Amino acid sequence: MNKKLLLGAFLLFSLKLAYGQSLNLSEMNKQDGFVPFYLDEEKGKIYLEIDKLDEEFLYVNSLTAGIGSNDIGLDRGQLGNTRIVEFRKTGNKVFLVHLNYDFRAYSDNPAEVQSIKDAFAESVLWGFEITQVEGEKIIVDATSFYLQDAHGVADRLSRGRQGSFRTDASRSALYLPMTKNFPENTEVEATITLTGQATGSYLRSVTPSPDAVTVRQRHSFIQLPDDEYQPREFDPRGGFGSISYMDFTTPIAEPIMKRFIARHRLVKKDPSAAVSEVVEPIIYYLDRGTPEPVASALIEGGNWWSQAFEAAGFKDAFRVELAPEGMDLMDIRYNVIQWVHRSTRGWSYGASVRDPRTGEILKGHVSLGSLRVRQDYLIAQGLLQPFEEGAPANPEMLKLAVARLKQLSAHEIGHTIGLAHSYATSADGRSSVMDYPYPLITETASGELDLSNAYDDKIGAWDKWAITYGYGVPAPGVSEEEFIEKTLTDTYAAGHQFITDSDSRATSGAHPQSHLWDNGSSAPEELERMLSLRANRMETFGLNAIPEGQPHALLEEIFVPLYLMHRYQIEATAKLIGGVDYRYKIKGDNQPNHGLVHLADQEAALETLLKTISTENLLVPDHILKLIPPRPFGYGSNRETFVSRVSPIFDPIAPAEAIVDLTFDFMLNGARVNRVYLQHLQDSRLFGLNEMLTQMEEQVFGSNKTGDLSLEISLMTQSKYVDHLIALAKNAEVSNTVRAIARGRLHSISNRHGRPNESWNPADQHAMYLGEKIQSFLELPEELTVQETLKAPDGSPIGMDIMSCDFDY
Repeated sequence: MNKKLLLGAFLLFSLKLAYGQSLNLSEMNKQDGFVPFYLDEEKGKIYLEIDKLDEEFLYVNSLTAGIGSNDIGLDRGQLGNTRIVEFRKTGNKVFLVHLNYDFRAYSDNPAEVQSIKDAFAESVLWGFEITQVEGEKIIVDATSFYLQDAHGVADRLSRGRQGSFRTDASRSALYLPMTKNFPENTEVEATITLTGQATGSYLRSVTPSPDAVTVRQRHSFIQLPDDEYQPREFDPRGGFGSISYMDFTTPIAEPIMKRFIARHRLVKKDPSAAVSEVVEPIIYYLDRGTPEPVASALIEGGNWWSQAFEAAGFKDAFRVELAPEGMDLMDIRYNVIQWVHRSTRGWSYGASVRDPRTGEILKGHVSLGSLRVRQDYLIAQGLLQPFEEGAPANPEMLKLAVARLKQLSAHEIGHTIGLAHSYATSADGRSSVMDYPYPLITETASGELDLSNAYDDKIGAWDKWAITYGYGVPAPGVSEEEFIEKTLTDTYAAGHQFITDSDSRATSGAHPQSHLWDNGSSAPEELERMLSLRANRMETFGLNAIPEGQPHALLEEIFVPLYLMHRYQIEATAKLIGGVDYRYKIKGDNQPNHGLVHLADQEAALETLLKTISTENLLVPDHILKLIPPRPFGYGSNRETFVSRVSPIFDPIAPAEAIVDLTFDFMLNGARVNRVYLQHLQDSRLFGLNEMLTQMEEQVFGSNKTGDLSLEISLMTQSKYVDHLIALAKNAEVSNTVRAIARGRLHSISNRHGRPNESWNPADQHAMYLGEKIQSFLELPEELTVQETLKAPDGSPIGMDIMSCDFDY
């Protein structure tokens, strides 16, 4: 017995030597929960009590108090990474290990499973030194872990060229009001100060002392959900985002890459019923800091989704309501919509916390930028010009802005319930809130504006089909595969299509109907309509666009969105040129095959685009130029005003230059002109590149206005065309034939329009200048811009050059 007591005392003494002096935990504030912890508030310390080694859980970091600059992109309430981790004891340390779920093995053979784990790296996120051991419980000092810059604020500032920063421990501490524990999640928050030398204007504009940036960061340890969730396989036609991983135990005849959609768990109380109540509804809580009428609009628009879930067979399955007093919006247990403030207008977005194993969405987290609503108000202000004789603001302006907020709420919530952007739906009767809508504003026969149908007021038909695919429950006796295939077949039989970001955002985009911020089934027709509406409203534009008491110079902020109101429709129209109509087609499905955009549609697009660079559509009316004076004291130019080459005066040419560059950027995009050239070879009925350039040059060089600003706009357009043609001629990404055609056109322009002339006429002098510019370019050595070599697709190991290897194959 004495020997046992002696051995025990020796072991206890050894542990004290190993882990240092014993902590007096009884004097600390213990908070039980998912991972129990002790707070030593006097010393600013936190100790974790770890009693679950080698057990997986979720680790999420987030930014609870941000910087407030859209350009920097570090917002209040921004979610960070979601990782599956575990505590793993190694000697005198406990590692927090980020497990690698990108490569998996689901096998009954433990050796096979281990071989996959050993093949791909894990990541040790932190090493905690063991402070003491209490039976089966290990106590570690986690203070330094929680005071690190886990969200990567310093890195973001560096990449954004805002300065070099590092965490200052003397100005960082635990944030106790939001450090708490619950049975399924542990939340610890810290005030983090980063110090350094601020070099960027974005940071200086939002930080009181730019060399010291203080934010708050949250660390969440979260219990993984149970295994009763049923993943649904991803289908590219369905409109949902996804997770993916490689399963190395997959039979050779099957795809090794596994894909599953991201969605919330939603279970019917009665799975056999066509429409059933749910076991637990999806509830989103709105930030109580949201003002009216914004709050009511966001709740109403968000609740549109109940229509889609009802159509998918779920009764009372979804709702949005105001958050209760004191709710922690960052808590994993709540889906939230937060109202985020920044110094400049920026994006709203829908993020989520997902289980990386299955794609189950555990928390939907919407962030809506508070300044976004003001853009719609500005658009309405420029169109309505309502402040005649000191009249109050027209209520139609606020109605337009509120209508947009409803759509915005539904859109961003859509992302957090799993949906991707669906950009072809504006051409399908606005069939999805997952599109980017431009306000549909029309004119009556008498010339009055009608804003009543600017935005839709309900969920779209596409959205209902998408929710059915993502959340619907197969009827008894129907397999999951049969249900998905029938749902998608019915979706496309109803005439819908789904095209998303990668095919819609690029300047080189080729899809004729999938665009951002467009309207209508025909892009050229809508562009024509917008040009007419824009011209009419510019004719009436005046001091009635601003209220009494505002500087005249602020008319420019109202004029900018009016002058540029067709900018996105230009992009949509350009995509028809060299366009290809296609779907995400699956072998055997009922979607049409892809095909070239018809000649009539391409010709209409080309004709309308050339109108956008006509002098009459570029010229700022003289009465507007007379209205906009230089900026007054205290009201400097900003990013939402036109750049001026004649500062401090409003530049009468700059607005036109912006449109000309935009139109030429799209029309002479390298991939687009490649397609135009090749499509003519495939189908001689379609115009070729030379034909397109001829029409452009007839518009650009057809006539020179004289005597007023029209002349300068015409000359500027000519110069811009030559600049873009030179860029095309040396573009290493286009074919050699296209480059040769571009050089040939430059020769022709120089010969026809660039002959020396002794006249002092500006048009003649400009022609001579263009000729000299072209010749200077053509005389450069061609080898300076050798065409890019296209790399053949990888063939290794089959096509490996074994002569360069040190082993036999």
